Amino acid sequence: MRVLHVISDENIGGAGVLLTSLLRNFDRERVESTVALPAGSALIGRVEALGVPIRLLHAPADRYSTASVREISDLIRETGSDLVHANAALNARIAGRRCGVGVLHTRHCCFPVKGFLRFPLFRVVCGLGNRMLSDRVIATAEAAAQNLRELGIGEGQIDVVINGSEPVREVGETELAAWRQRWGLREDDFVVGICARLEEYKGHETFLRAARLLLERRPQRRFRFLIVGEGSRRTSLERMAEELEIFPWVVFCGFMEDMAPIYRLLRVNVNCSSGTETSCLALSEGMSAALPSVVSDFGGNRAMMGESDAGFVIPVGDFAAVAEAIERIACDAELEKRMRDAARVRYLERYTAKSMADQVTVIYEKLMKDRS
Repeated sequence: MRVLHVISDENIGGAGVLLTSLLRNFDRERVESTVALPAGSALIGRVEALGVPIRLLHAPADRYSTASVREISDLIRETGSDLVHANAALNARIAGRRCGVGVLHTRHCCFPVKGFLRFPLFRVVCGLGNRMLSDRVIATAEAAAQNLRELGIGEGQIDVVINGSEPVREVGETELAAWRQRWGLREDDFVVGICARLEEYKGHETFLRAARLLLERRPQRRFRFLIVGEGSRRTSLERMAEELEIFPWVVFCGFMEDMAPIYRLLRVNVNCSSGTETSCLALSEGMSAALPSVVSDFGGNRAMMGESDAGFVIPVGDFAAVAEAIERIACDAELEKRMRDAARVRYLERYTAKSMADQVTVIYEKLMKDRS
C-alpha cells in the first residue's frame, strides 16, 4: 500500500523523530512511503538519508488553507497514495477526504479538558468533525486516548500505539572523553540530565530547584546537571540557574543531533513535564541505554514506568521529591544497577521502533481492508 505521510514541523521534534523511526522500520514490501513536509524543514536530511521520497510543501499544512488543501490533494494523486497519515496537518486530512483515500492521524499530546471543551455540545461537534476527517486516530499513549475520548472521539476510532525508539548506539571512551572535556565533566561525576524542549510545560524550573537541593544535601558528591534542548525559555532558565547559585554545576548543551553521547554520560534521566506528555521518546531512548528514570506523574509517564523497577514517579512540580529520588539512586549502587537492568528489559519488551512500526502497519492494513 502507498502511504503519504504529512508533517508540518519545520524543526526536529518528537513527531519528526517518531516519523523517521517508522520510516526506517517499516517493511517496505508492505508499506511504500512518501513524506510531504515544509520546504526548509530540518527533517529533510534525515528523511533523504533513509531513501524515502520527499515532496516539499509551500503552503502551511497545520492551519486551514485552500492553497494547502489543493497542494496536498495534487500530491495524493501524483503519488497514487492509498492512505494519508497526518501529523498536526489539518489540511492533509481534508485533502485525503477530498481525494477519497483512507485518512488517519496521530495524537502526540494530551492536556486537561476544561472550560468550553467540557460542554456536551462541543464533544458532539468534535466527535462528528473527527469522523468526517479521519478514519482512525493513533494515540501515542493511553493518556492521549483518554484525552481523545473526553473530547468526544469515539472509542472505535482510536488505536493506542506507544512511541518506540531506536536503540541508542554505543559510544567509545575516546568520544566520551571529548564530550566530557567540552562540558567540563570528570569521569567520577554523577551526571543527571533532562532532555526536552526548553518550554514552560517541560518543568525545567523543577529540575533546577531539585539540583540546588541536591548540591546542598550532598556537597561531597560530584553532581553535574545537563539540560539538553533549545526553546523559548533558555535565557530565563540560565538566569534562574545563576540566581540559585548553581550555574557552575549546570551545562546547557543546546540541541543535539546525535543524543547517544548524552545518554552514555548520564546516570539518571529526568522528566519533569507538567503538560502534553504522552509516551516520551527521551525516556524510551534512555531505557534503551539502561538509564534509570525519575519522571513526573503526568500524562503517560507513569504508564511508561509501569510496575517495573526502571525508575521513580514523583508528583508534578515536587522538586524535593525529584531530588530525593535522584539522591537514592546516587547513594545506592545496587539500586542503580537494578534500575539499569529493569530499564533495558522494559525497552526491549515494549518500546522498540520495530514493534511500533509493525503495530502501525497492522492499523494501515485493517483500514485498507475496512475500506475495500
